[in-house]
Amino acid sequence: TIYAPLRTARLYNLLQEYVGGSRDRADFVRTRVVIGPDQKVVDAGCGTGSALEFLPSVNYFGYDPNPDYIRVARSRYGSRAEFFCGNAGNPQVRQLAQDADVFLSLGVLHHLTDQQIGEILNLARACLRPTGCFVFYEPCFSAKDDWVGRVFMRLDRGRNIKTDQAWRALVSQYFETVEEFIRRPVYLFRYTIQALIGRNPRQW
Repeated sequence: TIYAPLRTARLYNLLQEYVGGSRDRADFVRTRVVIGPDQKVVDAGCGTGSALEFLPSVNYFGYDPNPDYIRVARSRYGSRAEFFCGNAGNPQVRQLAQDADVFLSLGVLHHLTDQQIGEILNLARACLRPTGCFVFYEPCFSAKDDWVGRVFMRLDRGRNIKTDQAWRALVSQYFETVEEFIRRPVYLFRYTIQALIGRNPRQW
């Protein structure tokens, strides 16, 4: 009930701007991820499509199960991107995500169940080109957390924040090479953020 208003696109965007989440995600992607013009980028749980604000000119496909988020994304960015309302288990999502060069998952997974997380990781592994990369950006619990951040992470709307070791081990099940960046304190609420870049999708 407390977090229900954040399902509304306008309030969600305002909160992200206020706490600084959008700025730090943009900084990480710009400085650590090489994305060439016209490459195919898939954005899992794309929300309102705000990643397009910091991406170069790319072939972008975003999906999200929230119809209000997708409505806003289409109204803002529909001329330069493709959006679909659905989740990772939808056959049409899998079809549209094929041959991705970059697969983004930015602050999405800690809102999901373990089964749903597995569906997104499996989708990324299956749809990425052999030379592509999976970009992971999530809050995590670690030994050096800011105590204020730890309190706020425990109050987060997402109820599945994992430890840095657990996130790293999970992503490593799907990608042979995983590069890690720990960012702290991040946001107004002083979170610890674990950013991973997975390469060389494992063949199952």
